[in-house]
Amino acid sequence: MKKITLLILAIIFSITLTACGNDDTYKIGASPIPHKEILEHVKPILKEQGFEFEIVEFTDYVLPNQALDSDELIANFFQHIPYLDAQINEYDYDFSNAGGVHVEPIGLYSKDYDTLSELPNTLELIISNSPTDRPRLLGVLEEAGLITLKDTTTTEDIISSTINNLSNLFTSSRTITFTEVDTPLLYTNYNNNEGDAVLINGNFALDNGLNPLEDALAIEGSASLYVNIIVCKTENLEDPFIKALVEALQSEDVQNWIESNYGGSVVPAA
Repeated sequence: MKKITLLILAIIFSITLTACGNDDTYKIGASPIPHKEILEHVKPILKEQGFEFEIVEFTDYVLPNQALDSDELIANFFQHIPYLDAQINEYDYDFSNAGGVHVEPIGLYSKDYDTLSELPNTLELIISNSPTDRPRLLGVLEEAGLITLKDTTTTEDIISSTINNLSNLFTSSRTITFTEVDTPLLYTNYNNNEGDAVLINGNFALDNGLNPLEDALAIEGSASLYVNIIVCKTENLEDPFIKALVEALQSEDVQNWIESNYGGSVVPAA
C-alpha cells in the first residue's frame, strides 16, 4: 500500500513540475504585421538566453490591453504612447511603457487618384475612429499641403473634437469631410473604393499588401511620439524576461533588420 501511495505522490509531483515548466513560456500579444514578425525574429535571441515565449495574435486595439490586464499576457506589442496614455486614463490600467521599437508611418491612399493634385475640391476622407490617431492624421494632411492647422489648435482640441467639428480646426482650399470607421476596416473601405482617399495606419496597410513608400499619395514624416512600444504591467517592468526582450528589440542588429526587411515602410525607433 505504501508503494502505491508513494507512486501516486511521485506522479503528482511530476505533473506539478511539468505544469510549472509550461508556465515558463511567456505570452505576448501582438498585431500580425509587423509586430508579430519582429517578435518571431527575436525568438532565437531570447531562446539563447533561456527565455521562450508564445505570440498571441490580435487584430484589434482593445483586446490586447484587456488580456494584459487580466494576466493572460506578460506584455503586448501593438500600440503607441498616446494610445497607451488614453487607455490608462479611460480604464485605469496599471501599465508601463517598457521600451520603444519602431514607427509605422500612416499613409494617404486612393484608388481613384494617383497624385495629391488630382484630389477633388470637395474631398471625403475616411479615417480611423480612434481619437488618439487624429493628431497624426491631420499632421499627414498638413505635411501634404492639404490643410493648415490654425495657430490656436492644440492636440487636445483635435482629440476631443467631434468628427463634424474637425474641419473648424484648420484652413484648406478644399472642402474636407471626414468619415470614421474602425481601424481594421480602413483597408476594406479603400479596397471597396469608398471615399476619395483613406488614411491607413502602417500596420494595417502592410497587413493587406500595401507598401506605404510606394502606394501612398502622402506618408507621415516625423512621428517620434508614435513609436510602437512594448507594454507590460508596471509590476513586471523589472522582470528579467521583459528587460531581455526590450534589449533584444532595441539592439542594433534587430533595428537594422527592421530597416532592411521593411524597406523604410517600418522605421526603427532607435
